[in-house]
Amino acid sequence: MLNIRFEGKSPIYEQLFRGISRLVSAGELSPNEKLPAVREVAKQFGINPNTVQKAYAQLEQAGLIYSIPAKGSYVSDRKETAAAVKEEALRNAEKSLREAFSAGVGFDEIVSLAEKIVGEERDGGTDD
Repeated sequence: MLNIRFEGKSPIYEQLFRGISRLVSAGELSPNEKLPAVREVAKQFGINPNTVQKAYAQLEQAGLIYSIPAKGSYVSDRKETAAAVKEEALRNAEKSLREAFSAGVGFDEIVSLAEKIVGEERDGGTDD
């Protein structure tokens, strides 16, 4: 399930990219599954089709999806691509956690933040 927050700090195309990446990595989108058409996604969220196209282009560049002209976009069947997305996310999280600890953020604060994020993601997204 994708959730777009217009009042958030993150550009809409990045939110789409992260949301679809998460669905692919979690296995919620099956290999070779057809993604909704760009216009369909744009209409669903009330956004410009160019925004959706930009997100799809980034997903394709990352190897998470592939496109067939006049047919649409599909989830890549390369399991290692989804694993690479997870590994990169873990590396980024580790870096951020090390910076937080260096800045004096305590373990309990980190755990509380992690619980908050997990709860928000289960409820449909964040305010970034």
